[in-house]
Amino acid sequence: MKNVLDFYGFAKMPFGKDIPVTDVHTTDQITNTVAMLKLGLADEDIILLTGPVGSGKSVTLRTFACGLDQNKYTPIYLRGNNMTQAELYKFILQEMKIEAPRSLIKVKTLYFKTVLEATKKPVIIIDDAQDISDEALLAIKAMVNFDQDSASRICFVLVGQPELRQTISFSHFESLRQRIKLEVHLQAMTLEETCSYIDHSLKIAGRSTSIFSDSAKSEIHNRSEGINRQVNKICYQALINGAIGKRDIVDSQDLPFTD
Repeated sequence: MKNVLDFYGFAKMPFGKDIPVTDVHTTDQITNTVAMLKLGLADEDIILLTGPVGSGKSVTLRTFACGLDQNKYTPIYLRGNNMTQAELYKFILQEMKIEAPRSLIKVKTLYFKTVLEATKKPVIIIDDAQDISDEALLAIKAMVNFDQDSASRICFVLVGQPELRQTISFSHFESLRQRIKLEVHLQAMTLEETCSYIDHSLKIAGRSTSIFSDSAKSEIHNRSEGINRQVNKICYQALINGAIGKRDIVDSQDLPFTD
């Protein structure tokens, strides 16, 4: 990649994943989503965040978690990965620096005692929640029930692909669904947001002027359908092609086709 860096004058390759939160390009949608998540922390037990693959859910989560008041909240990040009910209880306790017993009955008792005595409110972020087991998903309703269901002691943020919404729409999840009052669904970027995203990505990589023509940006938006990850993929390959062909400006005909 050194040839690409040298040819375009980058300090680092743009359109990668290793972007500090301070350099993240936040669209109005992401900013509003983070604001809604923070507002929901005080009173909501369960929050639902969904969006297509590559639509910016991870960036939204990182921005949200990094912005939490560390004196008030303890963010805990978990992945679905077919997690069972017992594993869910144990992972939360472990992240709260508590050794979890093997017995499910004992681990449940210790969980409720630990959360009740916590000085900071745990915020459990379950990414890829569409992959969590049904028994673990159903258990979450009981896991937020404290003080005869009169107080919010913990908050679960369920994050997943659109099929997560379909899953919890099934009748046996009705009790869980009734607890979810705050739902956010991320949409694809608009053309304007895609163009701004491309320019921002070049800027934080050390390039003050644009490399992609307006027609190229428009075509990138069309091919990617405004999905962040696809924009990254197309732009990354286009820069490599451009450097190889020694093209200062990448035009629409220089773009690779997506799968």
